[in-house]
Amino acid sequence: MNFELLTLTGAKFAGEATEVSLVTSGGQIGILPHHEPLTAIAVPGPVSVRTSNNQRELFAIFGGLLEVFDGQVRLLADEAEHAEELILSEIEAAVNEAQRLKEEAKDKHELQLAQELVDRHAVRLEVARLHRSHRGAKKPLAPESSQ
Repeated sequence: MNFELLTLTGAKFAGEATEVSLVTSGGQIGILPHHEPLTAIAVPGPVSVRTSNNQRELFAIFGGLLEVFDGQVRLLADEAEHAEELILSEIEAAVNEAQRLKEEAKDKHELQLAQELVDRHAVRLEVARLHRSHRGAKKPLAPESSQ
């Protein structure tokens, strides 16, 4: 099936996929070839794409619209970041800063803005950690030493 992840700044992914997983307003969904037509609201969270050569691409999205039709899967996202773009230490610092802003909020508006930052960085942190653990799992095992 053809999968496109499109944002306001352009395509983040366009190509063949054997599976796409993401979170919608109705919950977690996995899309395989020949999936029935569907339109759904995508919520902030990770998007996992299994490519035709069995590689996994991982993205953090922050909401959007999912369309599945005629062997096509299109995700129109407000924003998306590829896991390779995410730097764990920077995200952890951003989460700490957002938490500090939340604790120091002086009114409901500041509290809401700080909470939005916390939520956004939490998604980025989850994707960065998933990517890190996935990369670690792909490392070859060290050969056993013969004695």
